[in-house]
Amino acid sequence: MRQFLLFPVLLLLILSTQTLAQIEPIFKFADLMRITEENPSMIQEAKEATGEYNIPFAIYLPSGIYMEARALSNKKVLYAVMKNLVDIYDNAEVLTWEQIESRFSLTEARMHFVKQPTINPNLGYPATYSTETTGGKYLLVPEWNSDRVIKLNPNNGDLIQDNFIVAPVTLQSPKQARLSPHGFITVSDQVSDLVQKFDTSGIYLGFFAPAGGVNTAILDNIRGHNYRSNGNLVVTVGGGGNNNSIPQFDASGNFINQFISTGSGGLNSPFDIVFRTNDCLVSASSSNKVHRYTLEGNYINDIVGSIAFPQQIHLMSGGTFAVAGFSNPSALYIYDSSGTTIASYNVVTGLRGAYRLPNGNYLVTNGSGIHEITTSNTLVRTIVSGASAQYIDYVDFQLIPVELTSFTSSVIDNNVVLNWSTATELNNYGFEIQRTSNRSFSDWTNLGFINGKGTTSEPQSYSFSDNNLTPGKYYYRLKQIDFDGTFEYSHIVEADVLNPNEFLLYQNYPNPFNPVTKIKFSTPVEANVQISIYNTLGEKVSDVINKSYNSGNYEVSFNAENLNSGVYFYKIEFTTKDGNYYSDVKKLTLIK
Repeated sequence: MRQFLLFPVLLLLILSTQTLAQIEPIFKFADLMRITEENPSMIQEAKEATGEYNIPFAIYLPSGIYMEARALSNKKVLYAVMKNLVDIYDNAEVLTWEQIESRFSLTEARMHFVKQPTINPNLGYPATYSTETTGGKYLLVPEWNSDRVIKLNPNNGDLIQDNFIVAPVTLQSPKQARLSPHGFITVSDQVSDLVQKFDTSGIYLGFFAPAGGVNTAILDNIRGHNYRSNGNLVVTVGGGGNNNSIPQFDASGNFINQFISTGSGGLNSPFDIVFRTNDCLVSASSSNKVHRYTLEGNYINDIVGSIAFPQQIHLMSGGTFAVAGFSNPSALYIYDSSGTTIASYNVVTGLRGAYRLPNGNYLVTNGSGIHEITTSNTLVRTIVSGASAQYIDYVDFQLIPVELTSFTSSVIDNNVVLNWSTATELNNYGFEIQRTSNRSFSDWTNLGFINGKGTTSEPQSYSFSDNNLTPGKYYYRLKQIDFDGTFEYSHIVEADVLNPNEFLLYQNYPNPFNPVTKIKFSTPVEANVQISIYNTLGEKVSDVINKSYNSGNYEVSFNAENLNSGVYFYKIEFTTKDGNYYSDVKKLTLIK
């Protein structure tokens, strides 16, 4: 009898164990945070799964609990549950959606969804926003829940605009937003593998690097970015062909080479790069160090020999710097110029970004919000709650010499018309227009120069026409030059001048004229072209051209200064190499 009873008990025990295994998350909280922080594609995968299941990917409760989808396990979404927004590791858990539903009341929660609007979107944000005039100076903070960039007041950290840049399709995990030396905002995005470009009003302008679009052999799993003194973009890379290196790009976003080579000085999983007067510093999450390099990218030493998952480096006066430590023992670490620890503040943990305010306090970000702390290691306030905030960067839009808002090309016959506009200009001498037909973007030719407007806060528009081009593809860029000789290049635009498909003679312009007019024609193949002028009696009175032309669209001038006023006719004759012939006649009127 005991043998019969023993079997069901064992079976029940096995089934119970399997059931518990199915619902028990496979990650500890700290491990989940570290792994997904280094590999945000796991977060994106979990987020996409919440869309399929029609469940929220982020939840913020009025009680101050924040939950974020971070990974998938056995087709179940795993949420990082942060019960303490300040110390995110305190009593934190990893739960499934089923466990969250059973443990928490969500009726008043702010919940973010992939395929439907956010519920209670204002929960966790200040009731009033800063209206203080900052003179074009701001702090920019990317945030992962809404794939956006938040704007703060640099004087006190107050929230100015929670949706300064909102691009949920373009951005998938924005890490850092900076003002480029070329006059636009760049946002490095970990999952899209692109450095994206926005104007200073937050409007999307397209991708910046790599210039040809997504190319994981160049950029993959990118984190922070910065600019060298020569204007070259440098990006920290944690995957793909440039894994564990710092590639650099020119002013048009074209990949040049590795500024810091793969693994140089033990570099492993770089997260941020900053430039001091005589060196540059790079934080790295897997080497758990801050590495030091020359301004040419050569390894010097490890200025910080041990720090758990360092992220943003914030430079301060005299070469001192702060580093946001993400993993335990997590803290904001302050170092002197040689890397000696001055202080550490651990009142807020899981740190990503850091910035020192004018009052001496620090703004810090973590996976649950934006916070202000003191040098006494106390919390002043949480500015934004329930937000997956990233790096904090100061921008001054008043420093932009010329803010180029658009640069476009259009083709009219065999002419390319370039149009560009500026929002503001500061000491703008003018624009040099350059062209190349080389797909490697070399061998640029200077076509002309357009004077700038000096200094103005009013929008300006410019135009330049490149005429009488043979069929082919052309590339154009602007070289914007200041009065002191400094310059910046615009992005590159292209134009296709196509072959005409028939012989054509156009009406002269102007008509009537005195004494010069223009005659335009097209030939689809190489041909000898003759244009002659006749009076009303049919007598030839002038020859305009008689020579061979390749296929294309052309325009010639006719000067009738030796003719009397009256009506005349102009005749065109095309003779191809194989003997085919085409002609046409049109009337013109000379009035003196």
